[in-house]
Amino acid sequence: MSLDVAINLVASFMAFLIGWTARNLLSYYRSSRPVARLWRVNRDAPVTAVVGDPGGGRLLWEADALAAMNLRLSLARELKIHSIGTVRSSTFSMAAQAEDNVVVIGGPDMNQTWKTYANRLDLPYEFQMVGDYYRIVAREGDESFGGSRDPEAGTKQDSALVVFARNPFEPGSRLIMMAGCGGLATLAAPAVFSPEYARRIARRFDTSKPLALILSVEDVNGYVGKPRIVAWKHFTQSVGD
Repeated sequence: MSLDVAINLVASFMAFLIGWTARNLLSYYRSSRPVARLWRVNRDAPVTAVVGDPGGGRLLWEADALAAMNLRLSLARELKIHSIGTVRSSTFSMAAQAEDNVVVIGGPDMNQTWKTYANRLDLPYEFQMVGDYYRIVAREGDESFGGSRDPEAGTKQDSALVVFARNPFEPGSRLIMMAGCGGLATLAAPAVFSPEYARRIARRFDTSKPLALILSVEDVNGYVGKPRIVAWKHFTQSVGD
């Protein structure tokens, strides 16, 4: 093999390697990096998703389970985290799992773990039963978010609360909480971890600070659009709270 041929082969290989590296870096910054900024997961600790117990609301429980499945897919695809445990609230172990990266799916009606963590946070919003339905109510001011239904128009609307914070039982780990007033918003809430949506959130908010988002989602004759952020607040969280 002549020297010129060897040089051309090396040059071709280097060009391929540089192109491959550039494409992977671009893919990381477009997709994985925004998702990582939202998760801020502690890779030295397990990830545990906690869903509600069926009780009398099986439809809501199934929405919780589907939301947990979507989150597992997001973590595996974007952050290459494949070992994710999913447990029901009734079997969640404070002794063994409270200090994990914890994802609580489903509100206080069916998920007691929501209450456990919410009581340790100074959340700007809370779930309240208003009449026969849950609504998300601001703890200061008169903001209130819920669901509605128009059978004649074939539309349904629902609201969800999504919280990003440090785990109050282990500040080095992540706590994410998400729940809708109904199953529609609970099922749609994991969309915030899609690369496109995560990129919008990371650009708009300081994700290093505890953050609460209110999402609104609409179902029009079976077509569910992307959730819209209709309200948000940062909140304070002291280390060790």
